[in-house]
Amino acid sequence: MREPGGGLAVASLASLALLLLTTAVSAAPLETLSIDLRHRLVAATAAHAPVDAPQAGPRIGMNVFLEQEVEPEKRQRSLELLQQAGVTLIRQQVPWEQIEPVDKGQTIDPNFGVSTWAKFDDIVDRANALGLSLILRLDTSPRWALPADAADGLGPPLRDEDYWDFVAQVARRYRGRVAAYQIWNEPNLNSEWGRRPPDAAAYLRLLRGASAHIHSIDPSAHVVLAAMAPTLTENADALNELVYLQQLYDAGARGVFDVLAVQAYGLRGGPDDPRIDRSDVTFSRPLLVRQLMERNGDSATPVWATEAGWNVNPPDLPEQPYGRVTPSLQARYTVRAIERVRERWPWMQVVCIWYWKRADDTNRNQAWFWFRLADPDSTLQPVYYALRDAALTGWQ
Repeated sequence: MREPGGGLAVASLASLALLLLTTAVSAAPLETLSIDLRHRLVAATAAHAPVDAPQAGPRIGMNVFLEQEVEPEKRQRSLELLQQAGVTLIRQQVPWEQIEPVDKGQTIDPNFGVSTWAKFDDIVDRANALGLSLILRLDTSPRWALPADAADGLGPPLRDEDYWDFVAQVARRYRGRVAAYQIWNEPNLNSEWGRRPPDAAAYLRLLRGASAHIHSIDPSAHVVLAAMAPTLTENADALNELVYLQQLYDAGARGVFDVLAVQAYGLRGGPDDPRIDRSDVTFSRPLLVRQLMERNGDSATPVWATEAGWNVNPPDLPEQPYGRVTPSLQARYTVRAIERVRERWPWMQVVCIWYWKRADDTNRNQAWFWFRLADPDSTLQPVYYALRDAALTGWQ
């Protein structure tokens, strides 16, 4: 496959013919074609960036919440299904607040009297046994490590040293068994930074110490920069990720991390949307990040998309902050996005799809819930089968 060519007329006529052909079927195909036609028109008429050399990858990863599954058998089944779909690595959060919930060094669950490491040990063991690599996302702060007025555990601790000690514990425990450690998540949002304004210098201090500990304990593991949320906002609530990343480079971040992470969402466009205007968020936005890296002399550092995907939230959901496509488009767009990375972005080595499944239906009223590849009862969505079929055919 290649990016669309032939201009507006070809794309319009082809989509219109398909639309007329399926008009009599049902409303669902009509909705799919209506959304897809709009995205195809954009892709056909917008300017395209230069094409880089094709690559063999990227590796396909999956964001998982396996720690939420009480029964180990469900974790095992999830990992087996992901392996069958061509997934070779998983991104699993290890929340600091779950490891040391009561006090520093206290790793016994106060409610059940078992080790707080047990479920994470089980996840690492099972993934290793199946040959799956792991990215461990290390974030959140326990109450004892936070300022007294902290709104929740999503913010950084009062003392960076306490977080570094936690990171060191993780690295020692899983040395040689984990591919990468990601230091925090989306710190350019105040909702992920303790309800405080984003602070690149403060994040860099946290990153620098964590990176030094990991590199000294597990030299074979990669240190992954926190992925910044793609956003156009520039105020105390959020900071444009391009501005934030430049602040990091200005403060000396180059060389502190091994991998730069991005969040590669399509939102309201398709996988072939070539627009890279700073005033919009499209699937092509990682190109702007790559250009920023090159301007800062960091082109040798690989990029991993630690989250990527399209949302299929119900049309009657009151808020649609992440755009919306149909299940069949989610399936096709996800596969096509990976193909586009393969064809055009050799610097993007990993694409982790957001996300596998939740353990229950608690968050069904939240828009982000509907990115899932499987329902809590393990019912598989069309996007899962599309990935599996692509893997079975060698992405040919």
